[in-house]
This record gives sequence, C-alpha cells and structure tokens, in this order.
Amino acid sequence: MFPPADVVAELDAALRDARAAHPGLRWTAPDRWHVTLRFHGDDAEPDAEPAGLLDGLGGLPAPTLRLTSSGTFPGVLWMGVDGPLRPLAAAAGQVGEWRPHLTVARARRRGEPLPHVGFGGREWTVTEVALVRSRPPGAYEVVDRVPLTTPNG
Repeated sequence: MFPPADVVAELDAALRDARAAHPGLRWTAPDRWHVTLRFHGDDAEPDAEPAGLLDGLGGLPAPTLRLTSSGTFPGVLWMGVDGPLRPLAAAAGQVGEWRPHLTVARARRRGEPLPHVGFGGREWTVTEVALVRSRPPGAYEVVDRVPLTTPNG
C-alpha cells in the first residue's frame, strides 16, 4: 500500500532532522515508501508465480490509516501504522507476529544506532493493495493490484 503524495511529503519533512543527524544510515527514498502488509522474505522465489496471493483481498473494506512514530527491527528503522489492518493482513495470508510498518532507513553496520522519530501523520484511506517485488538496484515492480471497497464506491 503506497501512501498518497501529501502523506509522503509530510513524513519526508518530519524526517529531515533525523537524516541530517544520521547521515550514515541508508535512507529509503520517499518514492519507495510503502506499508508492508505481508513480507514474503528475502528467501522468496524471485520468479515464483504470484497468482492468487491477493485473491482474498478483493472486496474488503478500505481502511483509514495514519503513520505514527518510529520503531526498529534489527538494523531497520520504520514508521508505525495505525489503523484496522489485521483483516487485510489475514486475507493476505499473514500469520503469527506481525507489525504493520513503513521502512525509512537501514543501518550500514551491525549495531549502528537508529534514532527515534516522533510522528503523528494525517489520515488517508487505502484504495488498493499492491503486490510488490524488490528489483535491485533500488526499484520496485508492482506485480498485481487489488482494489478495496471504499465508502463511496
């Protein structure tokens, strides 16, 4: 799920000080920011057929989301996501422990300190879910899209 341009611009502005204070991190470009609903992992088959991965999402209600303050996984700085994403995650096949997030930076070295970024962004309604494949160097390929049911349509 890709945030709209106004949400991206708001977060981009909020991260300016953190970028300046931590230039050694690999900061993700704003045009790559997306909410991770389900992570297939680095060991996923790169040429595997994605058919059916998003089938359970069609017709589900479009949630209203808001980006929140940062958190970390080992070596990863992310922004939190507040909103009713559990039904979408379950329909996408996510099981077990899961935390919705938007990755903003990665450490270059093990143990590199990651900052905390306080943030409370504007709300937006998600209109579609995209299956995205990472393509080096630094690009994403949208493999499939599924529209969600919006209140007006």
